[in-house]
Amino acid sequence: HSVGGFDIVLPSLTLQPGEEKEVCYALPLELRGPSRMVSAGVVTTGPGLHHGNITTRGRTGDGVRPCSPGSAADLALEIAAGGSVLFASSTQVQGSEWQSFPTGYAYRVAEDQEIVARMHYLNASTRPLVVAPRYQWFTIAAQDVQTELGPFAWTYFKFHIPPRSTFTVKADCPLSRPMHLVQILPHMHALGRRFTLGFLGGPRDGQPILDRTNYGVRGETDIRQFVPAVELTQGGQGDGIRFSCTWDNTFDKVIEFGVGDYEMCIAFGYAYPPAHAASAGASEDVDCLPILPPLHP
Repeated sequence: HSVGGFDIVLPSLTLQPGEEKEVCYALPLELRGPSRMVSAGVVTTGPGLHHGNITTRGRTGDGVRPCSPGSAADLALEIAAGGSVLFASSTQVQGSEWQSFPTGYAYRVAEDQEIVARMHYLNASTRPLVVAPRYQWFTIAAQDVQTELGPFAWTYFKFHIPPRSTFTVKADCPLSRPMHLVQILPHMHALGRRFTLGFLGGPRDGQPILDRTNYGVRGETDIRQFVPAVELTQGGQGDGIRFSCTWDNTFDKVIEFGVGDYEMCIAFGYAYPPAHAASAGASEDVDCLPILPPLHP
């Protein structure tokens, strides 16, 4: 039922054996067709794409140009300020990976936005690789949208994993409004072993919603979809959600948030209604702070 869409091809980059790079590009969002309601997307890539976070933000310029990746907190704030999560691929994906919603579900791309591609490349092979991922998104007619979604990002952005240890961080995130979870994609790096999401407070306190114990298995998508959607506040009886990340640190050094040998703990997703799709940030120093998005005009 697509009526249009948009796409990007990222600048090609050659990686030498064992080379790892983090790059960022800002690109124009050139929409085709009459609708701004996105119902599906697909990434097509060869080896070398460790992970890519593709989002939108208010336009800052023209053409394809390098940008600063910023921090995970910056990314979450961009989404909370009205940006969209266009794509967050599984770790080390090759070939094609789809992100699509049930019939009649879609999220809105705001006007006067640009695409930001925060890319993490890794050549784990013994020969040079040329990496140039392509992304495509498909829109449906506004009258075909039965449920409008809003994007969110939950981030644990400061932690210290002791050397040679298994370590878990947990964030208790209060939610003040009903939030129906439709799709989620956790993101960690090579040391990541487990991602969990569960209810906080209320009659289902502690019950799991998602327990991803084989995180990052090559060839298996990390995207999880919930049909029917999961109402995270339990009809107003619960307090919110708890998410956690577990790593197995095989190094003789402390691991912090970052790239290379370092780690991340992020969950990207979509929920409804859009005004209730709360992003959140937490750290070892700060309790989880939810941020509600602005209303679209």
